[in-house]
Amino acid sequence: MVSIVYLDDEVYLTDIFLCFFKEKRVDLTVFNDEFAAIEFCIANPPDILFVDFRLETLKGDEIAQRVPSQIKKVLVTGDIQIDTRYEFDALVAKPFRLAELLDTVKLLSPGFEMAH
Repeated sequence: MVSIVYLDDEVYLTDIFLCFFKEKRVDLTVFNDEFAAIEFCIANPPDILFVDFRLETLKGDEIAQRVPSQIKKVLVTGDIQIDTRYEFDALVAKPFRLAELLDTVKLLSPGFEMAH
């Protein structure tokens, strides 16, 4: 089973993640608060972190730098121009397609299979 954390300050987007991955073989935790997400990722490093670029206090690249390096990091953004030197493992553009989320999980978690 793959563990995923999704951090976004837009509650409806974290709700979409929860609904979409509900029936899949994932251990999903969502956050709308950057600092709670950072603390969780340090204490319980997930396999994959999906993180929005523009959050209330920090940017996605700042979050990525504060969590353990072994976590695969996926930037989720609607921004056309992003000024970051952090190298993310993948990028998902907003508005995202659900199939793209699943493809990203499969790409970053070889052997991942959905529940039937």
